Amino acid sequence: MKLSRRNALIISILASVSFISEGCFGGGEKSSSAVPDIEIMQIPQRSGDHFWYSFVNGGFVQTSLPQNSAIQSMKPWTESVRISDADTGLDGNGYLLVNHIGALVFEKKTTPTLINDRQLLSRSTASNLIFSGGNAYFTLSRNSLFNSDSDEYDSDEPGSIGSNRPYLVRISTENKLFYPCVTYGDLGIGSDEEISGSYFDGTDWISSIKFDGRDDVTGKEKVSFRYIKWNSLRDFAALSAQTQDGKISSEECVEEQYRAPNTPSPFPAAPLRLRELLSPIPDSFDFTVTLRVPGGDSPRYFSHGPIGSSTNANAIISDGWICAVFADGTTYFAGAVDGRNVINNGKTVAFRLPRLPKNYFYSNFCISGDCLVVGWEENDFYKTGRSGFITVDMAELFYK
Repeated sequence: MKLSRRNALIISILASVSFISEGCFGGGEKSSSAVPDIEIMQIPQRSGDHFWYSFVNGGFVQTSLPQNSAIQSMKPWTESVRISDADTGLDGNGYLLVNHIGALVFEKKTTPTLINDRQLLSRSTASNLIFSGGNAYFTLSRNSLFNSDSDEYDSDEPGSIGSNRPYLVRISTENKLFYPCVTYGDLGIGSDEEISGSYFDGTDWISSIKFDGRDDVTGKEKVSFRYIKWNSLRDFAALSAQTQDGKISSEECVEEQYRAPNTPSPFPAAPLRLRELLSPIPDSFDFTVTLRVPGGDSPRYFSHGPIGSSTNANAIISDGWICAVFADGTTYFAGAVDGRNVINNGKTVAFRLPRLPKNYFYSNFCISGDCLVVGWEENDFYKTGRSGFITVDMAELFYK
């Protein structure tokens, strides 16, 4: 591995003890006694190999540091502007889904194209970025606890706004537009129901539907759930934006069918390349990793330690590289960037993104060309304030 950074801090194996006890791996004797056999490169907050961006007024602007960006009111995460999902496409483009704004598409360059539609996204939560047939899709939902603006969805009559309310939406990079293709009406979801989550396995979707029911014993109102399995016999891109009979095949299913793919598996069940990438992490450190593949379906989840660990990481595994980013910015990488030579003979390299202020965290990421793009956000429990992303020139880090 060639590192050209004059200002980078290369933390030796000995100094890594401090990283474990003070950084991503938490404190205490249990963690600090295990030293990872790897060097960690710290990227300073200000340098020429990365740029900060923040979301402002429905768009994004460059900023000197996250804490210097425009102040944003704290809102529940479902109602705030933030990067809600990300992945790399089979086309090599990077996709970042931005809640209430739209999608950022990185076409192997550091400045993305913003595709937005305020009318479509302003009152819905955007999530579940997936790919099918080479196209990128996402879903729209509403959290009734935090979003009571449902007037436009009150009617279930055929042809009404409620009946045609979009659920699955296609991202068109060619036309820079969004195309709804599956509606709530297609799925038989009434105005008094809400889709609380979905999982796509590449063929079928399984969705959890929340509604107000009654307790069988007391008769009191309670929140209830039902589950459906659905798909389309045609490519999603060929479907109409209007509710139509025969578009979607749907059937009721049981809770376990929904819970199973959304429950983290033990880390030993993870792909070998992911286990090897994160092998420098001490066995005593607990974390949960969300694993995606470029141009793939819904992610898989793996737990290193007890399920429910508060330390989270996102990872993407492609044919040429694998990368994992933890919430504190600790990043593990193996492979080659954009068809270049393999770094460090294919062994894991690690670096740490610029340190964020207290209550700021890194989130979802993608890689496009030489560019690593990672979301950041300001958190206060379940609320989010400022948010944006950082772009890092990995060629500058490893090849120049």
